[in-house]
Amino acid sequence: MPNQLQEPKENDNIDCHLQQVGMGTLTCRAARQTGDKTTNEVNPTICFNCPAGKIFREVSCDAVLPKIRIYPYIGGVSFDVETLFCKIRKRETTLDFCRTCGLATAETTRQIVSTTRGLFEAQGFYSAYKDLEKARESIRDGNFENAITRSIACLESTMRICHENLAKPLPSKKQVTDLWKSTRTILHFDELDPSGATLTLMNALSGIVTHLGGLRNTLGDAHGKGIFPPDVSENIAELAINTASTLSTAIIRRFNQIKEEGK
Repeated sequence: MPNQLQEPKENDNIDCHLQQVGMGTLTCRAARQTGDKTTNEVNPTICFNCPAGKIFREVSCDAVLPKIRIYPYIGGVSFDVETLFCKIRKRETTLDFCRTCGLATAETTRQIVSTTRGLFEAQGFYSAYKDLEKARESIRDGNFENAITRSIACLESTMRICHENLAKPLPSKKQVTDLWKSTRTILHFDELDPSGATLTLMNALSGIVTHLGGLRNTLGDAHGKGIFPPDVSENIAELAINTASTLSTAIIRRFNQIKEEGK
């Protein structure tokens, strides 16, 4: 039986991690095609009603892999979701369960990461984007050691790109603390406020960057794992990705300001 579908309004979000756009057509990577009776082409109505899409939009989780069949008919299409499989839990799931799942990333983290990813894309910081995306996926998959490593790599990539775009040499030492010192200089962070009121904040940020580097060395997997890897909590992994994202955002904003001022 065709689903009773709710029509989305013009401004309703229909995003889903399974969507693909090409040649003027919206398709679904999860659609199972069997002969001429099914298709992989979708429309806003299907994507708006699909439970996999709802999980992606409401829970911000892309770990759900559904089996979907889409049936075209004269005047439209209908769809049937056969299963919703969670690749983290390795079992079938439901929209209601995903809404209460303890593995779901905190709303504040989703917003911070989403904003930073958008900024990376808009400004062409693609390597930083990839690092942040891998950090997000590692948190989603419960690999908190790698989430810490990738979060700090994201911050490092952001600072390296600023140096390259401004044609400034990288510091001889490539540690995150040395990159921050050089970035602070070339972006004239100490001149943000002529009164000097923000100088204490800049010094505090230097301490945060130092501690992020120490966090990666102690709890991350940048230097491999031993027989007994450290027990890393999700709280620490989220703190690392949130801090790195916020610092990266501030650096890019300042980078754009410096470019406009022609310094």
